[in-house]
Amino acid sequence: MEILKASLTSALILITPEREEPLLLYVTASNHVMSTTLVVEREEPGHHLKVQRPMYFIEEVLTDAKVWYPQVQKLLNTMLMAT
Repeated sequence: MEILKASLTSALILITPEREEPLLLYVTASNHVMSTTLVVEREEPGHHLKVQRPMYFIEEVLTDAKVWYPQVQKLLNTMLMAT
């Protein structure tokens, strides 16, 4: 439980990718928020599985007009925000 508390209260540190390292893109769009996270997945000492570290994050609270966008359009708009 203490490890979880420490993780949730520590600042998020963005990392830089290494050359030719694969990146993962997470895209989320709800009724009121759109967000995109670009992460790097690496093997790290002390972990049995690969660890995902954030490289880029952007979020937008939707205006009244954008709330009415179809879900597909919200997702596409979120991907455009990342470029």
